[in-house]
Amino acid sequence: MNVTRSEGTPQGGPLSPLLANLLLDDLDKELERRGHKFCRYADDCNIYVQTKAAGERVLESLTRFLEGTLRLRVNREKSAVAPIEERKFLGYRLLPWGRLGIAPKSLDRAKERVRAITRRNRG
Repeated sequence: MNVTRSEGTPQGGPLSPLLANLLLDDLDKELERRGHKFCRYADDCNIYVQTKAAGERVLESLTRFLEGTLRLRVNREKSAVAPIEERKFLGYRLLPWGRLGIAPKSLDRAKERVRAITRRNRG
């Protein structure tokens, strides 16, 4: 199969996280300068604030920073302000009292993989 790409790197490829880290290092520094608590892996980033209003302000100002200063496009469909329990990050979700849970879709995919493997090995 031939695939022609006009821009970007293949998702999940080894180059993708490296390029994201190079491009988004300035974002990390900006978030640290502002005193935000955040977690970023490649181009996936969660920023933790106290209120929805603060989240809206941070989302708007960082969108301007990313699009204006770094000249990157922000996917507004994936960008959201929501309580931490309603968001997942890298297949996990944070639960009350600092607990970590597996996101329901990730758990369903893992169960399906186990079922597929055990079906093949039944003989």
